[in-house]
Amino acid sequence: MNQLIKDFKQSLYKGFIDKSVPYRGNFTPKLLVNNKEENILSTIIDQLHKCESFCISVAFITESGLASLKSHLLDLNKKEVKGKIITSNHLGFNSPKMYEELLKLENVEVKLTDVEGFHAKGYIFEHKDYISLIIGSSNLTSNSLTINYEYNLLLSTHKNGDLVHNVKNNFDQLWKTVSH
Repeated sequence: MNQLIKDFKQSLYKGFIDKSVPYRGNFTPKLLVNNKEENILSTIIDQLHKCESFCISVAFITESGLASLKSHLLDLNKKEVKGKIITSNHLGFNSPKMYEELLKLENVEVKLTDVEGFHAKGYIFEHKDYISLIIGSSNLTSNSLTINYEYNLLLSTHKNGDLVHNVKNNFDQLWKTVSH
């Protein structure tokens, strides 16, 4: 059994069966909240810098939320890391200026869904042998990522895991149905 699989097994055991296990691996499921010590933005930035590609599905994106990630997304362009973002115009929340800024990112494809009631909030980071997911309540807004009381789960799975297959498949299906 390779080390990655061993790490996943220990992480799952600690995260879902016995919190007293002293394992401190990278794959233990984690609740992400904004507080004085850390915020959701720092975890997203960390994942972006480690990933080979990424997908983001959020209902709302603000100019300030995008600005907090823009320099990191530009750095990823230099490393040829590509990404996809699906968002919406649900309730007319997202501004035209924000869309203009998104479209300037050469390494990021953007689609706008008109799915009724679209309110998803998921971040997918593909690494060599595993995928990390952040799923929860945070849109891509500055307040959601740094200030608001939000619940998000950081989960990592082997690239062949069922959970990540379902999440990625759902994202890909939505991506295919959106024309612009």
